[in-house]
Amino acid sequence: MTKFIGGAILMLCLVAASYAADPTKHPCTHETIPLTTEKSVVQAVECLYQGRVAKVTQVKTDQGDWYYQLRILISGGRIKTVDINPETGLPLDPVELESLYEIINR
Repeated sequence: MTKFIGGAILMLCLVAASYAADPTKHPCTHETIPLTTEKSVVQAVECLYQGRVAKVTQVKTDQGDWYYQLRILISGGRIKTVDINPETGLPLDPVELESLYEIINR
């Protein structure tokens, strides 16, 4: 359990460090954060995944918050479902976020 927590903290630190380059801009579209429209979030996600958003759903949590759940048509005709932070246009899943930053920083 301790290794898992330590790994999670390390991962979040790495993501934060790569995001620290300019935390006021989206890493792919370079649009100012917070993103203010559903359209800007869709554009950011299409840029990140090099795909086409097929469906957008707003999901409400038990705490009263909400996020976007997007279905994205990506290469090879595959569909990927991703939960997206409505303010940043970035995935909520830290593992998914880290893999995207690795691709962007290549």
